Amino acid sequence: MNKETSNARHLPHIQFRVLIVGRANAGKTTILQRVCDTTDDPEIHQLEPTSERGEHEISDELVFTNNGGYVFHDSRGFENGDEEQLKIVQDFVRDRSRRTNLQERLHAIWFCISADTRRPGLDIAPFNKICPDENVPMIAVFTKYEALRHTIRCGLEDDDEDDGGEDLLIRTSRETERIFEKEFLGKFDEKPRFVRLEGMEQPGKRCDNLIETTMSALNDGVVTLMLLAVQRENLQLSVRTGARWAFKRHNVGDPGRPVKECLRAFPLLWFVSPAL
Repeated sequence: MNKETSNARHLPHIQFRVLIVGRANAGKTTILQRVCDTTDDPEIHQLEPTSERGEHEISDELVFTNNGGYVFHDSRGFENGDEEQLKIVQDFVRDRSRRTNLQERLHAIWFCISADTRRPGLDIAPFNKICPDENVPMIAVFTKYEALRHTIRCGLEDDDEDDGGEDLLIRTSRETERIFEKEFLGKFDEKPRFVRLEGMEQPGKRCDNLIETTMSALNDGVVTLMLLAVQRENLQLSVRTGARWAFKRHNVGDPGRPVKECLRAFPLLWFVSPAL
């Protein structure tokens, strides 16, 4: 090995770990596919194999072959106030949030609620119990938001009351927002960080708002850079993040600081010592 090769620097293998929670048919797998820009199913790595298994366990790692930077864990929903399942999730979150190895630690929780449910309060009820120590960022992810809008539009179309000539789309938008604020966000003890996802079944659809909301919850630290690194194909996300960081630091007295902040949002341009 020549000197140039032996001194070559390389990027470390980075993994960003997410727990996704929600009932069956809430669109969880579709979200993960859109985040990783694939239509394939994930590979399931069983960390704690047992002789009899039905559905995968929360400890199993779900990884997509086209983006091994993400490691996902999937929890089933809490049917009829399933306290046993809730405890399994709480124990998992406590364990993973306290790991000393940063890549083994749980970095974010995506709590999925389908917007076409007729019982949002039941689905939302476990939200504040998932992470008792409140040391992992949680994002409320409302899926199938287009179904809620469609239901409301159909109801307005069937309404016999005079609408005063107001456009149906405007009425639908206003009523959908009102129902969402009252029947969904109103069921939380405190308004959470949240995103609304629509049309996730459409080819090429992305979840940029979910990634950016997650990043905002991470407070610009090293875990934020890990998320940027695993989103390696999302150049627009790095550009927006770099511009935001540069704007925040533009008056620190160092003329070169804004440029440094911009470059910080492009982890794949970095080189680190092989010793790291």
